[in-house]
Amino acid sequence: MACSSRLAVLLICGTATSFVLRTSIPSRHAMVVAAKGKKGKKGKKPKLQKKSGMDWARDFEVMPFDSSVLRPLADAAAGAFEARTGKPLDASLAGAGDLPKALYKAPVCVMVVSDEKIAYANDAACEFAGKKHTELIGSATTLPATVADGYDSSYEKKLDGNTMQKAKRWAISKMAVVDGELVTEDQGVGYAFSTWVREEDGALCKPGGVVEAPPIDPAEIQAKIDAQAAVVRDLKEEQGLGNSDPEVKAAVAELLRLKALLEE
Repeated sequence: MACSSRLAVLLICGTATSFVLRTSIPSRHAMVVAAKGKKGKKGKKPKLQKKSGMDWARDFEVMPFDSSVLRPLADAAAGAFEARTGKPLDASLAGAGDLPKALYKAPVCVMVVSDEKIAYANDAACEFAGKKHTELIGSATTLPATVADGYDSSYEKKLDGNTMQKAKRWAISKMAVVDGELVTEDQGVGYAFSTWVREEDGALCKPGGVVEAPPIDPAEIQAKIDAQAAVVRDLKEEQGLGNSDPEVKAAVAELLRLKALLEE
């Protein structure tokens, strides 16, 4: 009888233990539901602020060769120059599939002036002016918007501390129908040049960041040669130094360098 009682107690305990264990472990479905239902502050994602139409417009910058206004003007400028001279503005434009894009990237400064403003400028012209195309195009200018006889092959003008060298200028126009009649409309004057002088140091500049030393003044170099020759004589005659002395060698080397500059 005692044995039977102990067996019954064990069975009851075993059953109770199983029951407790089963109920203490949540079902998978319950865990998923609990996870979905639980919201914590740390789990929140910041809301993305939507951009307005004006914000998108400011972020999207149209390049001149993609502009519906500037593409025809670039075409007209290049076409008018070739019609006038028989040559393209630059060799890179010959046979170009996309002429406005090729003109914008050409290694020659090109601008179109109309109504006292810069109506068009390519990348090289922006480099010359030290401005972005969004700053240069549409800005006021002192460049004339007319040219005598429709063409000028050697024009120089200082702008923003730089002087354009031997710029070519030509009239740009297009045919249009006004009140049923075919008329010629003036579109401005084109400017093209490949070099400019930087005022601050006299350096000769070219598109692509090319900077050359200022041209040499022969009279100035000759004066330096005479002064250096006097230094060499003083070292030898007055100080008694010989050709093998370091001071004399250095002075003679400088004298030869100056003479080489004059011969170039």
